[in-house]
Amino acid sequence: MSNIIFLVIALLVIIVLYFAFSKYRSTMSDPHHDHHEVADGGVCCGRHTVCDKGYDNSDLYFDDEELDRFRDRPQDSYTDEEAEEFRSILYSMKEEEVDQWVKCLGTRHIELPAQLKDEVLLMLQ
Repeated sequence: MSNIIFLVIALLVIIVLYFAFSKYRSTMSDPHHDHHEVADGGVCCGRHTVCDKGYDNSDLYFDDEELDRFRDRPQDSYTDEEAEEFRSILYSMKEEEVDQWVKCLGTRHIELPAQLKDEVLLMLQ
């Protein structure tokens, strides 16, 4: 009897993980995933790496002016060497500053390199 209960619980966990992973994959494959927009009513739509809602970006400053040359570049156009520049800055800051740094880059029209997206998402969790 305990084996049956264990199998039912294991099956339920697998089903939940499957649906959670499917939702994550569909969100990440959405071509508009990183476009900055706020849903109707000012509520965060949940489609961005970091939510725009509730931040005052006017006073954010990070000492990374060298990244300004990447303004208006698509996230998938960076070389590995250019992505490494972003990575060195990312790992030089405090973990609690990462979300503000990503917001600051967004206000400056600088997209994170695609090579760093997973690392940044892990740091934000």
